[in-house]
Amino acid sequence: VGLRGLLMEQMKPFTEGAAGSYKTLNGHFFVQDSTVCVAFITPMYSATNTGQGSTLFRILNDQIEQFSASAPDVKISYHGTPASGFYNSWRIKSDLKGTIIGSLVLVLIFISICFRNYNTIPLLLLPVVFGTLFGLAAMYFIKGHFSLLALGIGAIVLGVALSYVLHIITHYKYISDPEQVLRDQVKPVCLGCLTTIGSFMGLIFIRTELLQDFGLFAAFAIVGTTFFSLVFLPQFLNPRKNKLNHRAFAIIDRINAYPFDRKKPLLFTILATAVVCIGFYIAGGTQFDADMHNLGYKAESTSYSENLLRSKTHTGDKQKYFASSGATMEEAIENFEIMATKLDSLQNIGLVKSYTHTNQIFVPLHVQQERIDAWKNFWTGERLQLVHDLINKTAPEAGLIPDAFSPFFELATADYEPDALYEASIIPEGYQSTLMEQSYNDEYLCFTSVRCKNDSIHSKESDYNRICEAIVSSPNLLVLDTYYYTTDTLIQLNDDFNVLQWVSMLFVLIVLFFSFHFNIKHTLLGFMPILSSWLIVLGAMVIFDVRFNLINIIISTFIFGIGVDYSIFVMNGLIGGKENSRLLGYHKTAIFFSAFILIVTVSSMLFAEHPAIKSVGFSILVGMISAVVISYVIQPAIFRMINKNKE
Repeated sequence: VGLRGLLMEQMKPFTEGAAGSYKTLNGHFFVQDSTVCVAFITPMYSATNTGQGSTLFRILNDQIEQFSASAPDVKISYHGTPASGFYNSWRIKSDLKGTIIGSLVLVLIFISICFRNYNTIPLLLLPVVFGTLFGLAAMYFIKGHFSLLALGIGAIVLGVALSYVLHIITHYKYISDPEQVLRDQVKPVCLGCLTTIGSFMGLIFIRTELLQDFGLFAAFAIVGTTFFSLVFLPQFLNPRKNKLNHRAFAIIDRINAYPFDRKKPLLFTILATAVVCIGFYIAGGTQFDADMHNLGYKAESTSYSENLLRSKTHTGDKQKYFASSGATMEEAIENFEIMATKLDSLQNIGLVKSYTHTNQIFVPLHVQQERIDAWKNFWTGERLQLVHDLINKTAPEAGLIPDAFSPFFELATADYEPDALYEASIIPEGYQSTLMEQSYNDEYLCFTSVRCKNDSIHSKESDYNRICEAIVSSPNLLVLDTYYYTTDTLIQLNDDFNVLQWVSMLFVLIVLFFSFHFNIKHTLLGFMPILSSWLIVLGAMVIFDVRFNLINIIISTFIFGIGVDYSIFVMNGLIGGKENSRLLGYHKTAIFFSAFILIVTVSSMLFAEHPAIKSVGFSILVGMISAVVISYVIQPAIFRMINKNKE
């Protein structure tokens, strides 16, 4: 009667969408040109559980390797969120083992050679360990729970804490008198601790729990480390057993004694570099990358698999997933009707190229009942008799037997009940799981994959973003893309952080003003390296097209904190030079060790392949070098000019 053609016309939008990119051969899914066979794997664990994922992918890779040996002409590849999570985790671990651990071994060897005492390394680490435990204990009593990611990021601030310990131990190595060490170090260490805590505590005002946890933990860790360094550490110092490598310290002393601040070409070079960086920052301004995809590592094997499937099925278009939700599967299917209406409208205006018409397969039960009623109402006795007469008349003319159409009349007059196709076990389970599922929180989801233009998907003006805005405007409709929901939060984080950074600088300026007994010249001179190094970092990021992201914007507080410390210790040495001419040299030696440890460790991060680790390495390295150079060269030069004019 031709009703099959009508049904195929109704199913046409579905077959032309994402599902139409596949065909079945002997029960297997293939792309249209039959060159790629596709299997859908559903792991028995969460996509973010990279621990269990490592076992799965290790076995999977072994199987692929064994198969490749027997069939070298067939290439097996895979991709997906669990695979991306596994390779991302693997890359981070590999980078940390190859870069950070290697650099730390080099640092430990250098410290051991210079300090000679076997207990130097434990004494360096004890205050940091105590500070970490103190920070964790404080977080337990304040919040009762703690973000593990905040703890990982917080480990960076221990570099600032280590700086205080180095100042005390280095000073002790020179004079072998713990009491005199405390007389010389208590003021600059406490001042550095106070200003650093001020910069970290400001993070609690940012509307992101991760940064609030990080700010609290960092502040308490600094307090604990400083307390241990000034109260307990001196008890472990034994002047009779104090040793140091005189040759190594003599070399460092010669470097510190070199009059960098009197070399005019060097001064002009530094000033010119600073002016250029600041100029680029003012002219261009740093950009913030809110696309979390750019923070992840993309393995070559998974990228190849993803690009291959895309080229075979979607001609390079971007494919993203959306879902309707409900307390039952039937409710999720009913809500999908709203999704379909929106996507049809978006397709009419050209934002959506095509989408999976899941509602053409899974028809809501109430719609089925409406169709059944319409079917019964249509096939009246008169209309059935008319069709019967037409068939008897025209079938012989076409060479057909009229009785061959009798099943039609049986079906037209039969009684029907609505039926849930998803419970009928007709659609293969592996493929049905790509259309609907029950999530972990007992919510039911009905999926569709949407093809749109492959533009910058997280730009506010992109087609993808406009599609997402249209979808999420209705309840029970979801964008299955975590990064879409975090983009606005990250942009707000960047705005909050910019304000916070300048507020922190104002706090440091006020603290310096009081600590230097209201001497405005000393205050501005102590504040200059902090501000200058920060502006140089911002300018260098513009020059080398490095953008801020979630990770390096947090780590930039570390640059700020270490710049504050170096500036304060140099100023303390310059001001106290009249009473103790060697005080500046002691401070410079401690800064040398601190800078050496941090620069070597951070430089190794530039060799990492993970983009987030590499971006952290760049910003910290530029900030570290800027802070050291300005503190070593510019600060003493200006201080000498001020005193010369005063005399």
